[in-house]
Amino acid sequence: MVVLPAGRFVMGRDDGRAAEAPAHPATIPAPFAIARSETSFAQYDACVAAGACPAVAYDRGWGRGERPVIYVDWYAAWAYADWLSARTGRRYRLPTEAEWEYAAQGGTGDRDGGGTRANCQRCIPGWTHSTFPPGRFSPNGFGLVDMLGNVMEWTADCWRPSHAPDAAQDCSQRVWRGGSWYFNADVARSTQRFAAKPDMEGYDVGFRLAADP
Repeated sequence: MVVLPAGRFVMGRDDGRAAEAPAHPATIPAPFAIARSETSFAQYDACVAAGACPAVAYDRGWGRGERPVIYVDWYAAWAYADWLSARTGRRYRLPTEAEWEYAAQGGTGDRDGGGTRANCQRCIPGWTHSTFPPGRFSPNGFGLVDMLGNVMEWTADCWRPSHAPDAAQDCSQRVWRGGSWYFNADVARSTQRFAAKPDMEGYDVGFRLAADP
């Protein structure tokens, strides 16, 4: 886990999809911790072995170990967070959308990412149509890897169709962030957001945990 400082940043953008707008100042009122990389199969499988997480039988033949766990829904991500909390005595959770976007910007204000640091379609030479183990690309300014690309990441918040102050919450859907190996660079940026039913699973969907410092 990496502890990030409190701070202010510009969340969202006005030149993208409607769900990304409007760009607005956002505040992270207190430090928080976030995982350096996405939760791996090895980490998640320990929870499965303990009987606290639903098993993920399929890895598409890419291998498990350090690769990010896939085919996990929002409930499975929370099951892992709850198990790890009980095991360690530290309260783990999914990050909020604001925390996730703040972390993805890496303290630089970069809302694009450029695709060059990400495992995404047509972003890099030797793209292999699969997930990568962490650390193939340089970390961002906060020392975090694979915030963009590799797998989309679950966040804690209910879906809102935009960042407008009057946008209603729809808690029948949650939010994916970060793009993935499947999508191109336009999706692998810190402002991109997608609605998903909490029981949805996918070959390009995983998560990383947050915690109070």
